[in-house]
Amino acid sequence: MPTPTQSPLRRAVCVALLLTQLAGCMTWRPVPGTLDQQVAADPIPRARLRLRSGGELSLEDVKVRSDSVVGYSVGSRERRAFPLANVASIDRRGLSAGRTAGLVVGTAAVAFVVIYGLAFSSFEKSINAAPAPHAP
Repeated sequence: MPTPTQSPLRRAVCVALLLTQLAGCMTWRPVPGTLDQQVAADPIPRARLRLRSGGELSLEDVKVRSDSVVGYSVGSRERRAFPLANVASIDRRGLSAGRTAGLVVGTAAVAFVVIYGLAFSSFEKSINAAPAPHAP
């Protein structure tokens, strides 16, 4: 059975872990260069296409060919191809150093506040405790 000080600590750790999952460290970045320069380049593991019609869609294993952009739908793995003339830009999923640093600093700050609060509350309880009786 957890003691009263363990329960808040476990709760705080669970909340901190949940927040790390919610605040992603990934972001979309434009593929450098023009689409013509991407022909025959390495496949992009996860990409977002912006179409000239205004639509957007996410694809996996994207390859830019001389006349089209080919990839697979994220959920169904269905092959999709779009004429190169219909694609406005391609964004690549990448690590965001700023978000990652913010997440690490925020998690550390939350952990410090929780540990400090737990330590202070247990210290306060020991100060206010009744003195032990003396045996003569």
